[in-house]
Amino acid sequence: MSSTGALAPQQQSTVDLDTLTSRWLGALAPATRAGYAADARAWLSYASSNGIDPRFATGRDLAGWVATLDALAPSTRARRVAGVRSLYSWLRDEGVVAAVPELPRSARPRVRGQDDARLVGLSTSDASRVMSAADAHSPRMAALVSLLLTTGLRIHEALALTVEDLRVGGGGRVTATIAGKGERVRTVVVPPLAVERLDAIRPPGHEVYFRTRTGRQWDQREARDALRRIGRKLGLDLHPHALRHTAASLALAGGANVEAVRAMLGHSSLTTTQRYVRAAGNLDASPAYALAAAIAPESDGVDC
Repeated sequence: MSSTGALAPQQQSTVDLDTLTSRWLGALAPATRAGYAADARAWLSYASSNGIDPRFATGRDLAGWVATLDALAPSTRARRVAGVRSLYSWLRDEGVVAAVPELPRSARPRVRGQDDARLVGLSTSDASRVMSAADAHSPRMAALVSLLLTTGLRIHEALALTVEDLRVGGGGRVTATIAGKGERVRTVVVPPLAVERLDAIRPPGHEVYFRTRTGRQWDQREARDALRRIGRKLGLDLHPHALRHTAASLALAGGANVEAVRAMLGHSSLTTTQRYVRAAGNLDASPAYALAAAIAPESDGVDC
């Protein structure tokens, strides 16, 4: 992502940020809304006091705000940053800003530990259930889920995919050219399962695959909402990045080389990809299994 938050060309007239912020908050879950509302108010108040137009805020502007939060716990600072990034992601999806301002790495709050279960993603059986539900939902959803689960693309990368991005090589291998974070270009293999579903929604010419009934490009908010609805029916917390986590974890569990997975995901550092390996190892090696085996009544039939 760019370090700038330049206003999108079609939105260069004055924008009522209060109205937009209210719309963004209205789309959030109640448990999230209160915290993120406070985060947005804190950022917008800082911006106003320091002569920053929030529509044109940069990563450096955000870093200045984060520096004023030193009295807060790292986890609280991280939550505040997450809230503001959520606002800007929504504004970008709505076409109000062209990009989400990227906080410099040195200014990012450092929180110890990680949510291993979230990072691992879905189990093989749950991923299969999601794929089946997507097939039953619609050809467009089937194409999106199959693409995210088999290539690990980020949601904005998937939704921007065009017919021209796909190439058929020797032996019928299909690949896609993806422009990822930092405009880094990579090539990913698109397996037959996803190709068949993409073919079912193939648009005319060289247009994007994922479009609405009116021909407009499907936006991230709509795709996320559709995935959440499918997840609720399955009893799963489903969102695009969960499918990316799942693709990485299942690939590694299946014996894929970590460097190959790094290349597929477009990580700039191998260390980032290795988090998936550590997360799965931490869960598999949990002492909870041994403790359960030690205390389980014999009638439970727990195999030690």
